[in-house]
Amino acid sequence: GGTDWRKIPVTELGLPGRSFVNDIKADLFDSNTVYVALDNHKEGDFSPYLFKSTDRGRTWTSISSSLPDRTLIWRIVQDPVKQNLLFAATEFGVYTSLNGGKSWQKLPGTPTISFRDLTIQKRENDLVAASFGRGFYVLDDYSALREFTTENLTQEGSLFSPRPAKWYVPRSNIGNTGSDYYFAENPTFGAVFTYHLSQNYPTQKSTRVKQEKELNKANKAVPFPGWEALDAEQLETPAQVILTIEDEEGNMINKIKQKATKGSHRIAWNLRHFNPYAISLASSSRRGGGGAMATPGTYRATLYLDHNGTVKQLDGPVIFEVKPIRKGVLKGVSYADYNAFRSEFTTFSGQLSEFQDALSISKKKSTAFQTAADRSKAAPGILEPKLKALKAALAELDFILEGSTSKEEIGERNTASIRSYLYAASDGLDSTYGPTGLHKQSLATAQSLLEDVKGSLAKITDELVPEIEAALKAAKAPYISN
Repeated sequence: GGTDWRKIPVTELGLPGRSFVNDIKADLFDSNTVYVALDNHKEGDFSPYLFKSTDRGRTWTSISSSLPDRTLIWRIVQDPVKQNLLFAATEFGVYTSLNGGKSWQKLPGTPTISFRDLTIQKRENDLVAASFGRGFYVLDDYSALREFTTENLTQEGSLFSPRPAKWYVPRSNIGNTGSDYYFAENPTFGAVFTYHLSQNYPTQKSTRVKQEKELNKANKAVPFPGWEALDAEQLETPAQVILTIEDEEGNMINKIKQKATKGSHRIAWNLRHFNPYAISLASSSRRGGGGAMATPGTYRATLYLDHNGTVKQLDGPVIFEVKPIRKGVLKGVSYADYNAFRSEFTTFSGQLSEFQDALSISKKKSTAFQTAADRSKAAPGILEPKLKALKAALAELDFILEGSTSKEEIGERNTASIRSYLYAASDGLDSTYGPTGLHKQSLATAQSLLEDVKGSLAKITDELVPEIEAALKAAKAPYISN
């Protein structure tokens, strides 16, 4: 309470009398414990000096022995939740101790520059570091360090609890400013997880290449591994971690994959469901950036390892929350209504993709039928009417689905297609307010239009196409491959 003061000469700490006190901090958990950071660089001594007293300054113990030499210490802060978790701002980066100062490690990613001050944003669990003339740096959500126990770090894989994920639609209000402004990178959007792997998972090829490099350095002969070994290397896939996201009912929401390597890493879920759009065999590219937004609520994450096709669970499930950052001015639909619309949209999107795929196949067959007819033994006049009927049926269906191609060619206003109604409905899945009545109406219109044309497609695939295929076969036409 300020009634018992005592001057502590730095000579008691083994330092010359002109040393400076850079920082002094009282322990947040023990009123008898205090930390002090000193420096003696003006005397040409750049050694790190960090001391801890557990008896209110009567005796002191150095806790800087594992810090690199010539590393001045400017500030020290203590985690408000875990007593032994400390951070130190030094002349060459930010260091952390998980055991009350017995050992220190430099935080990965910290630039090797002078950091003069540290503070902790308690609500977000962020560590904010001020450098000497190089700006501010923020370590977002360091709370996983509180769980960095010997047990967690030695097991094969550990998944740590994240802070609640903020639910909103990311956007940018900044236009093209050229070089007028500098904007730092935003924190990763979504639910961000920290995980730790205690070992590496080298492939057969990487192991072989490493061994061959060592032999080359030693000027030794490099043996040929054999053709079977080289072929096996081609089949091997690098190890991956898989993070699965499930809702409270155990429904799988999404899966995120990342290369598996030893150490601590981060992986993020963008708060979206699986991408529902069809996958094309003709292209490996993925359509769209993801599925519908997940609604606020409780979720669980589980960490798996896929090592060359063998999958095992490493850790989890970890329970976490998705929370909205604020309430909207206007009240939107309930989360239950949103999820019902999402489920209906996803189902219809699959049905439409299946329909359009069948139509596309019929179009390709129509083109191939014409070539096959020209090279068949059928007399003129037998296949031509059938081919024309198929072409006309496909054109009529195309007109219903996409409108006039002549209008499209010159940019004339055309009939709205099923796909355009579907796109309009999809906007209801990209907001924290919808779907609105218009979004629901657009989906209903698309569903109605598809029902109207299913019969036309069935006539093509079940009647016209088989009839022409049979006629071509009878006319000894060449085989048509897929």
